[in-house]
Amino acid sequence: MSDLSPEERAAKRCKTSEAEPPPPQQLFAPVTLTKYTSFYRSYNPPRKKTKNIPPEIISTRRSIQHCCRDNDLSKGLGVIKAAIEECVYLEAQSFYNLLNLCEGSFSARVVHVGTPRPRDDVVVNEAETSADGAATSVEVVKEMSNNTVEDTGQVEQQLTQEEISLSDRLAYANTIHSLLSQLNIPCTEPTYTALIRLASRVGDFDRAKSYLNEAEATQQCKVKLRMYSALLRGYCGDYFHEIHDNDGDIMRQKVTQEKLINALKVWIRMYNHSGTSNDPNLFGEGISPKIQLSEIEYASLIKAATCLRDGAVMERMLSDLAEKVLVPGLETTESVLDWFRSDVGGSHEDSALKQVELPPPEGVSIGDVQCDNGKGWRVYKGCTIDSNTGQLTLGAQEGPKTDCNNNDAQEIFKLKPVELSDSAWATMRRMNIKIVLEGQVEGHMSKYQGGGKGKKMPRSINGNNATPNNNKSQNNNNNKRGEWRTNAWKQFESFIENHPPYSIVIDGANVGYFQQNFSNAPKHVDYNQIDWLLRHLLEHSNGKHIILFLHERHFSPKLCPPWALKIINAWDGNLAPYEKLTVYRTPFGMNDDWYWMHAALMSGTNSKPILAVTNDEMRDHHFQMLAQGSFLRWKERHQVHFDFGSFDRQLDRREVLLEYPSAYSRRIQRVKGSFGTDAIAIPLPKKGDEGRYVDGYHVADESAPEEETYVLVVRANE
Repeated sequence: MSDLSPEERAAKRCKTSEAEPPPPQQLFAPVTLTKYTSFYRSYNPPRKKTKNIPPEIISTRRSIQHCCRDNDLSKGLGVIKAAIEECVYLEAQSFYNLLNLCEGSFSARVVHVGTPRPRDDVVVNEAETSADGAATSVEVVKEMSNNTVEDTGQVEQQLTQEEISLSDRLAYANTIHSLLSQLNIPCTEPTYTALIRLASRVGDFDRAKSYLNEAEATQQCKVKLRMYSALLRGYCGDYFHEIHDNDGDIMRQKVTQEKLINALKVWIRMYNHSGTSNDPNLFGEGISPKIQLSEIEYASLIKAATCLRDGAVMERMLSDLAEKVLVPGLETTESVLDWFRSDVGGSHEDSALKQVELPPPEGVSIGDVQCDNGKGWRVYKGCTIDSNTGQLTLGAQEGPKTDCNNNDAQEIFKLKPVELSDSAWATMRRMNIKIVLEGQVEGHMSKYQGGGKGKKMPRSINGNNATPNNNKSQNNNNNKRGEWRTNAWKQFESFIENHPPYSIVIDGANVGYFQQNFSNAPKHVDYNQIDWLLRHLLEHSNGKHIILFLHERHFSPKLCPPWALKIINAWDGNLAPYEKLTVYRTPFGMNDDWYWMHAALMSGTNSKPILAVTNDEMRDHHFQMLAQGSFLRWKERHQVHFDFGSFDRQLDRREVLLEYPSAYSRRIQRVKGSFGTDAIAIPLPKKGDEGRYVDGYHVADESAPEEETYVLVVRANE
């Protein structure tokens, strides 16, 4: 440290930070770096981060956080330069924040219609968007969240300013990255994401790949999709690089077939690098925990394929998009339509797919997306649908109208139900078993079960202790419990295999606790509600079996009221209408959701569908079963929602209101008209679309229409 007083050092750092930063190669003098490296390695920071921290460290940390808030890279570089010259200990997080500030991208992944809308609190919003690899860290958000900003317009102006060119930002980031290497500070995944994204924005793909190589080899870096996404999208030309046309306007870097091939190789690299430590017998090919592309990456590849007229790539991307994304965002839909709008002369025979071997597809191909007759496609927007039959009513056509419009209007286009593949069914069943026996699916990093059920409980199976700190007695108890759990599940599997064919499973607890959260509500389920639903279903089951799943505690004398015994005895009897009913009592220590879920998943593509009656959105399974797309599609085709109406004195029960799955699948799909005309239907967002997206959380924008609408792309044959 220098001989200056703390006040003098602070004043000097402030003066240095306000000056223009030197060129990247002159940011740190070699002598200064040598001195600081020696100081940093010999410095012993306080063990407790919240106590006895020197004021100059706190001051420097806050200064960098303020620079992140204001997107002021010039000042941030001045702060770190002054701190290093004064030998002020810099925490690793301060370096990470500065690297994210160099990246300078505050844009969130907004391509999807379900992206959360920005809040009024500009500072917190911009900091939180750093979860995508930019801006500041969670620590910055926590410390800055209480700060108030009088002029939000001024903050927005600061957030969007770019006083330093992208190439210089990359040079500064590389200098700081080199300093981290000298100080033996490992970079984290958000930091590598910022570096890769910045290099991709500049168009320096070799440097971006170098950062990616380092990230994959760094133990502290747990790779995520966003890290690969930056490079993939860069190859696809998603970023504006510092390339100017004759008028001085910034333009996109041209997409070439070589770059498209490189983008596809990034996808292959991501797929091969992820999920390598998991049981290959548990997870199907192309299904998580392998990192998979999201909507925004598919949209980028679709744009690149459209630019190069690569029909094979477009067919694969649209097929995967149809399987992965339930309802594509408007921007993605426009990217898809751009292909069909420009498809009048076929595509190039030399496809990028001849040069690479992609990961296994998500499902079956959607079919040919090229119109080689030179007549192109007709696009109809705002098509409405009959929810009872799935029949589409054509909306307005893009472009000039022809005589073919009358033929299209007379033709009937109807959506059909699209079931999951056999591999998807099998994978979800195996995942459910894994959740039961081990408490989670390998590769699922969350500490929580989801669905508000708290933290996951460690389990011990086959002698593998999940809690190594337990003593020997506890280990034995865990092993015995694991064996009991396995035996209980095997008994259930044997019960399901030997049971007569059934068509409906019922989540008894969900029905029994429906609207029972009022004050002084009983702890037991409403047995009458369950009985009303059972009687209604059995009377309309056409002789098919129904299984009710209810936890064993609901039959215990301590919980079950005396008046309910008559109802329970009727369930167990053979009198009408209960002769086709089976009541399965799930054992103590086991979640009843696992049981009815497994029974519902015994269906498949070659068997009759099994419906699950429940209002539970099953988010605890959704967040653990890593085949999210398949799981949400299963819900769409097999979940039955229920409600109760007014009391019917004649039937001696309340009216049962059931919402069955629709007669069609709301997804991108190939359709054939009544005259044989080929078409592709694309669903559009609508209000109330909560839970339809892969994350299970986002809701549609308020501007979305209330009714269900589609875009229909019809092949022009005349």
